Amino acid sequence: MQEEKLKKAEYISSGMGTKEMMVYERVKEAILKNEFTPGTVLVERKLSEAYNVSRSPVRYALRQLAKEGLLTDEPGKGIIVPVYTLEDILEVYDLLEVLQIYAIQVSLKNYDMIADATLGQIMEQLRKAMNQGDLIKRMEWDVKFHEFMIHYVSNKRLDMIFELLVNQKRRFDITSLQDEDHGSESTKQHEQIYQAIQDRDTEKCVEAIKAHSQYIKQYYINKLVTGRYNL
Repeated sequence: MQEEKLKKAEYISSGMGTKEMMVYERVKEAILKNEFTPGTVLVERKLSEAYNVSRSPVRYALRQLAKEGLLTDEPGKGIIVPVYTLEDILEVYDLLEVLQIYAIQVSLKNYDMIADATLGQIMEQLRKAMNQGDLIKRMEWDVKFHEFMIHYVSNKRLDMIFELLVNQKRRFDITSLQDEDHGSESTKQHEQIYQAIQDRDTEKCVEAIKAHSQYIKQYYINKLVTGRYNL
């Protein structure tokens, strides 16, 4: 509830009213859930009819989502859901790796019992979701794990950049939510990062983050090369 209030306050301060916020959230959710598939052209008139609002809030929301990289404005086509390439995926994960390494190098010395307990709870939920075969919930806790490392730095600009990248990452994640072997291997790598944090070993943390990032990038390279899915 508190997070929702803070997010609403951020929208209002940025000039986004209630209708704009509603359209923004609903379109964003549809994109992240792949309800608007890559290549889909988003038409203002149709969205305004679907959400029962005028075209102005729709236009504002689409522009905001385009700024965040979840939509693109292509001349002659309009606002579309982008089709991500392998280069896009590698760029996003390269940047996520850099941000997480920076976060650990800056903040690991400040971790305390409360931080350990919070991260421990996240890991417990991640393991639980994996053991229950709930790969969607596992991915949600996966994201929370990385978010914790970033947010612990208490750097608003870092949080903002990370959020933009994570939103794009979530679109890639959709294609791997039925892969239990991938979920299991990723969970093991989170365990290694978590243990390095518990040991307050910055070097091992960096190594574990790099290894996890490399695994994820190779995973998507293999999937795209073999053509087992289409982003």
